[in-house]
Amino acid sequence: MKNYLIAAICFLITLSFSACDSGEQTADGETGVATVAGVDSTLTQERQEFLMTAARNIMLQKELAKMALEKSETRNAKAYGQDLMNWATTKQNELQELAQRYGVTLPQQMEDRQIKHIEDVTEVEATNYEYDLELWDSIKDAQKEAIDDFDESLNDVEEADATALTLWSRNTRKELWAHLEQAAAYGLELKNREGGIAEPIVEDINN
Repeated sequence: MKNYLIAAICFLITLSFSACDSGEQTADGETGVATVAGVDSTLTQERQEFLMTAARNIMLQKELAKMALEKSETRNAKAYGQDLMNWATTKQNELQELAQRYGVTLPQQMEDRQIKHIEDVTEVEATNYEYDLELWDSIKDAQKEAIDDFDESLNDVEEADATALTLWSRNTRKELWAHLEQAAAYGLELKNREGGIAEPIVEDINN
């Protein structure tokens, strides 16, 4: 009888400790979620300006994609344009969610530096691949500028920073670089096809 009593007491103690551990884990988990959301609820003026700059840059990518779909002369440009359009549309939706979270009103128009890339392409006739060549150059230049904007914004961000805007910026910057590499490859292929001077793709991106 004594053995049964000791066993019962041990069982009750074990249940008690298990309940305490579960409560601590729940509390910690709730605190962690609340902390992440709370820390990332507001933006500095500089970060707000970056959010608006990013919106204009994505707007430009969407316009360039539209131009590729409507007037380009090569299948590569049209396929790339569709991929870029899909990506830019997704990014615009993500930006809108971020803007709502931070209470930031996103711009509805591009600035002169973005518009210039569009004007450079529209001035070229769609003959002998001249339009596509200019389009690839404008896409690459616009993407390089956008990447520079991301880098400037992320320069002062701690590596451990995992706020919503920082995570979005890092992922978008990486995706944009992949689009830039692809644009450089297609542009170089077209130049070579037309008897242009071949250059290594990495140089085409960095110059």
